[in-house]
Amino acid sequence: MYRSDFCMAGVFRDAYLFRDYLRLRALFLLICLLAVFIYLIRYFKLISAYPPSFFGTPSVADLCGGVIFGIGMVLGGGCMLSTLYKLGSGHTVSAITFCGALFGGFVSAAFYPLFRSFASSTVLIENKTALEHIVGSIGAPVLVTSLLAVSLALRWIKKGGWSQPAYARGYLPLWKASIIMALVIAPMVAFSGRPLAVSTGYAKLSGLLGGLFLPTLTGKLAFFHIEAPRLLYGHIMNGGAAPVLDSVALTQFSLMAGVVSGSFISSLKLGEFKITRLPPRRQAFSAFFGGMLMAAGALMAGGCNLWHLIGGLPLFALQSMVFALGIAGGAFLGAVFIKKAVIRQTK
Repeated sequence: MYRSDFCMAGVFRDAYLFRDYLRLRALFLLICLLAVFIYLIRYFKLISAYPPSFFGTPSVADLCGGVIFGIGMVLGGGCMLSTLYKLGSGHTVSAITFCGALFGGFVSAAFYPLFRSFASSTVLIENKTALEHIVGSIGAPVLVTSLLAVSLALRWIKKGGWSQPAYARGYLPLWKASIIMALVIAPMVAFSGRPLAVSTGYAKLSGLLGGLFLPTLTGKLAFFHIEAPRLLYGHIMNGGAAPVLDSVALTQFSLMAGVVSGSFISSLKLGEFKITRLPPRRQAFSAFFGGMLMAAGALMAGGCNLWHLIGGLPLFALQSMVFALGIAGGAFLGAVFIKKAVIRQTK
């Protein structure tokens, strides 16, 4: 992600502000590859418990959460995952976004019961969590998606839509990054039995810090005491935002640390690691507030863009499809806001 600057906030920002769709094509390629790989994993019975029970029924809360997350993602200059790899390379704006996400996770925890009540009262489709529950099989959606992906890929190759000039040493083309990420993520899903996620890891870290500085208030927030059963590596293990060592701490903290350390090592190797100067106040406020919105949106929708776009869309999870619509709309609103209120244009 660091060497290709694979940023999902940049996917929508570039499309809306600059009419540049290269990152959007790369994200589409990644999702399609994961859909095929995970289908093959299921076909050869290397994974069980699919369609996944850890995705819920779609609701208006998922749409609203996606909108809020999309706005925050653009204002923060990165999603929850790209914030980590930029943080590892010394990017101070991403450090501010990271702090905003932690603070937002703590504040949003107070509204968790309201979020869950909103989700349960606005369910769009009862008792269905994935597209295969509607069409009866996952084979047809995967086949249609594969044919569409091949057709579009060939068209983009013909028009040179996969290439762009790069002057940075060690740059990795986005299409190569998509293939590498798919080859890394798919086996991880096969081994662990669930998609990648970091949003609960952020929330757990918020709870840990809250327990240190505001123990009384943290103890009153029910969200930080919820432990839910999770399928992991073929076993049922408890996990949640509670500040304890559980399946979330073992997996999501590991992923977060891996992304930060990977970009840190890569930037050091390329001689690019540098702690950048503090940004202007307007940009700093945008980054912090964007991080807060991402945390709130992820809590409302039951997951961040990593969980829904990279985890749920390849599985054709209905909840993730609704979230994707929301994040696309929210990113547009965020792009409009950041252009008018954050970026100062000089004549």
